[in-house]
Amino acid sequence: MKIHRIVGATCGAALRPGHDYRPALDELATLRFNLVRVFAGRLTWCGQDIADVYDRLPAFCEDAHSRGLNVEASALTDSREGNHEAYDRRSHYAAVADRIDNYDILERANEPYHPTQYELTPEFLNGLPMPGRGVIVANGAAEDDESLEYVGNGHYVTQHLDRGRDVWNMVRRVRELMAVSEATGKPVLNNEPIGAGEHDESGRRCADPAIHYTMGALNRLFGVGGIFHSTNGLTADPLGPRQRECAEAFIEGSFVWADPETQFTYKNVGHSDSPIVSATFNEGNLNHPGCTRSYSFVIGNTGLNVTLGVSDMNNPGANIGNGWAWGGEVGRKQGVIIREVGR
Repeated sequence: MKIHRIVGATCGAALRPGHDYRPALDELATLRFNLVRVFAGRLTWCGQDIADVYDRLPAFCEDAHSRGLNVEASALTDSREGNHEAYDRRSHYAAVADRIDNYDILERANEPYHPTQYELTPEFLNGLPMPGRGVIVANGAAEDDESLEYVGNGHYVTQHLDRGRDVWNMVRRVRELMAVSEATGKPVLNNEPIGAGEHDESGRRCADPAIHYTMGALNRLFGVGGIFHSTNGLTADPLGPRQRECAEAFIEGSFVWADPETQFTYKNVGHSDSPIVSATFNEGNLNHPGCTRSYSFVIGNTGLNVTLGVSDMNNPGANIGNGWAWGGEVGRKQGVIIREVGR
């Protein structure tokens, strides 16, 4: 079975009335993304209603496909109006499912626990019919990025990384998404991590390309799909200059290993036969020596090591052993070094 790795980007409010999303699709295709995530429900913050979705989603999918981009449609958004449902959730879900192709994917709800959603319990989402035609579905992301609450009967799992930690402790938690995949036996999509912005906004936007490079690399090496989220992506507009740098870094990290078929065995510091036998940890505080984490990914007698949250780039604080030796450097940005390991 051929492995398809999702390297996607947010194209959120593309379906709002009067908006030309095509320049954003052009840019994302040029950057080598292979999927776009669109909000296919009501969005009160930008004037998008479900009638706009019904009218514009088929053309959006055609425009994406013509550029080599698949679509993830997130069907149920802003489903609450006061204490009532804002629209018929079941019929809307079915209408969205009917408007995407069988090689696209469908998230039943964006953040179903959110106050803007109306009673989207796991039981309700599990009761929605499978679309058929080969369309694969996920229920939506739980509030806790390790929670299995919304896994349900979906074919894949969407999770949103917790943005409440410092950026290095946030990005290293792609490891926890791999654990969700292991626990469920289903593919996991890192669906809405912290977004890129022109400036940092605590808990919301990160303008550091190194973090997005690390996110892409860990997605690839831990074997989870990934969506690049951003301020301009939310509105389905071309990226600002700093966001573009972050997107390029995310792509660079996502393709850090050329062969998409390769699946690695993950080794943490001190694991049996791990290339890294010990490390000095700084707990995400780069004023202290060492690194936040050092993860190794091996296949046979070769592999890669990602040491991240590095305080001193000349002394990352990871000690190799167990017969392994450092190979060439694959890439680095301030705070992260990716190197080959072998024996």
